[in-house]
Amino acid sequence: MMKRSFGLLACLLTVTISLLGCTGTTSENTVPLLLEYNNEEKISYVKALWAPEKGTVEIGKDPVLSYPNNDKQVVALHWEGPDSVTVFTREATTNLAQIQTNGVKVNVISLANSLPIYYDPLVAYTTNEAIYAAGVGAAATTISKISATGMQQYQVANGTFLGLGAMDDKIYVLVGKQQPYVPPETGTIPGSATMSIILDIINPDGSMTVKTVTDNYDASILTLAELDIPFANGCFYLDSLRLDVTSTEPKLVEVTSITKGLKTVGTATKLEPFTFYEETTFPSYTKYKDYLVAVGQTVGPNELTIAAFKNDELAGFTLITPYSRLRPIPEQLKTTKVYTYDAHGKQLNSYAINTPESVVVPMTP
Repeated sequence: MMKRSFGLLACLLTVTISLLGCTGTTSENTVPLLLEYNNEEKISYVKALWAPEKGTVEIGKDPVLSYPNNDKQVVALHWEGPDSVTVFTREATTNLAQIQTNGVKVNVISLANSLPIYYDPLVAYTTNEAIYAAGVGAAATTISKISATGMQQYQVANGTFLGLGAMDDKIYVLVGKQQPYVPPETGTIPGSATMSIILDIINPDGSMTVKTVTDNYDASILTLAELDIPFANGCFYLDSLRLDVTSTEPKLVEVTSITKGLKTVGTATKLEPFTFYEETTFPSYTKYKDYLVAVGQTVGPNELTIAAFKNDELAGFTLITPYSRLRPIPEQLKTTKVYTYDAHGKQLNSYAINTPESVVVPMTP
């Protein structure tokens, strides 16, 4: 069973860290982060600005965005840069008085005419114009594109849903189709459970292009409870494997420098690793300017990693520890520390913070 993955979904872990009190900081060598908090009354986001190479983190004191946590009208958020967010709502109006902002430009998109009142979408991907949801059924997955102007739905029935992304008016859906089990050759050699990975491309006219990526991938990922392989900058990421959806013949390609970088993260501390029985998930990946940023539990169950890669080389990383995926956050874990490291695994700085629900890296504006 595969035990080496990273956590959050975007669904998943999603922590957005933004910056307050750091006006004028526009360095190309910084990554904005958005820390999400939920105090049972409201959901809020606090900005922070992280310089991966320097190992510094500037964290705002006040939220840049907040709204009541019982507000079922907010369907999803899409951050483009640390100071601009699109809010998708069920409300018929785009004037949402319940949303409080501090230095953030808010674009509200009403889905009142597109989203049936009975439908609670499982959002798998967002852009600044639409949300994309995956409704996984026994025989097929329903892919929904929901915008202010309407909802389009498509059926994907050639495998188990793995992940979803959208770019240039196309929807990219990754599915896995399990191969027949191969029994062991001897009593000491285990049998193999493999699957095909298939890329379904939904074109603007609704037609579908199907491409087989591989017929020999470990099928154990199909047992993960939260399976949503991340999509960023035209690629799906399966740990350190990259799948370029624009390729004529898309293949899984190992990015050895990312593999090396994640190994550096894993050996920089003596944190408790995952045990055999602990289920993990794939990390999220986001492209922000020159950085590809991974967010997830890459070491063990008691930390959250934020790793920045520039030109696929590790530029620096942070560890939030202690940390837990349990919600609500256990009382003894409501405060934690952020530790920063350089590309070689040398610790640079540490900062005390309140433990966030998740961390979101905004997309390049």
